[in-house]
Amino acid sequence: MEIIRLTEKHLPDFQELYIEFFRELRGKQGWSPHAEAEYRAEATHYFRRGDLIFLAIEEEPLGFIRVSSREGSFWVEELFVRPEFRGRGIGRVLVERAEEEVRKHDDALYLFVLPQDKDAIAFWKKLGYDVINTVELVKDLEHSERPSFHTVELLGGPFKIFRWKGEKFTEEEKRFMELLEEFYQKGGTKEEFLRLVNRALEGWLE
Repeated sequence: MEIIRLTEKHLPDFQELYIEFFRELRGKQGWSPHAEAEYRAEATHYFRRGDLIFLAIEEEPLGFIRVSSREGSFWVEELFVRPEFRGRGIGRVLVERAEEEVRKHDDALYLFVLPQDKDAIAFWKKLGYDVINTVELVKDLEHSERPSFHTVELLGGPFKIFRWKGEKFTEEEKRFMELLEEFYQKGGTKEEFLRLVNRALEGWLE
């Protein structure tokens, strides 16, 4: 297997991988992907503006990683390995190659991962990445049909995440989300939730 920096020669390969990435992601989310021409145009735009893009290639393209530079920081935008080639360490090798390049310019590499994507979170944490900071907020200015949500919590407050197809939550995690949803529907507050949890933790620690 070879890891190469994207060139004009392999741009069509990157375009096809980029389309596959979004086809899989939108399938998990239960949304329809955009037209393939839009994804090809996006992939070309990212290549032309100089994003760090590496392909894993054997006899055919296996996967890619794309890193952008925003406000002085480097961000992994997508990492994708074709399903039939997963479990061979290709994703790890792509990440290591991207890290090697970023080290020439900065000492940190960032990324966003959706909280529903437990496999991705486990993958990145295994590679030494930590969970920090970001909370996404939205306000519907007009009525829109959104996918249904799970309720989780952030420092005691309700925190919504989209339901996905093929989710991998454990039975304990599912039960927690069910109880939490019922708690808030019945008027439970952040303060009450924190008191309950703090008492339970204090009891366990004693």
